[in-house]
Amino acid sequence: MTNPSAMRVRSGFTLTELLVSLLVGVLVLTGVHSIFMAGIATQNTTSLQTEVNRKAQVGLDSIVSKLRGGSGVIDASAGRVWLLDQEGRNCRFWVSDGMLRRYCGVSNGSYSGGERIATDVKSLQFTYRDRAGNPATAADLVHSVIVLLEVQRAGHNARLQSTVRLRNK
Repeated sequence: MTNPSAMRVRSGFTLTELLVSLLVGVLVLTGVHSIFMAGIATQNTTSLQTEVNRKAQVGLDSIVSKLRGGSGVIDASAGRVWLLDQEGRNCRFWVSDGMLRRYCGVSNGSYSGGERIATDVKSLQFTYRDRAGNPATAADLVHSVIVLLEVQRAGHNARLQSTVRLRNK
């Protein structure tokens, strides 16, 4: 006769097998978590760079469209511009406290207040040229303007430049 307890079929896992499978599961979940966190970091970086690029493009487009249709520059300073737009209004663009500002209307010509166009502006630079392409010596000789706008936020930069010829000049 055989022993009935010896003939019993074993089912289930041993403690060692359970611990090994638990360790493998933890390692797999740790890897998935690392990949997920890297994806989120990449998305945040891309989103921030896109936002910086968008701010720079909106600011530059606003300046370029007014300059292109403008009938003349009144104040040709390196960090700001004052011009007459196509409706004959005084328009000014300048940076104050990291904000690109625009004012269009009738005023005394001060560089204060104004509509906020873009934030996080690091620098705004204008270079003025006459018809021959030489540096303009006076505001009434300005025929084209080189605009350089730089936006910076949390280590992300966008530096855009455009050369604009005044159509009505």
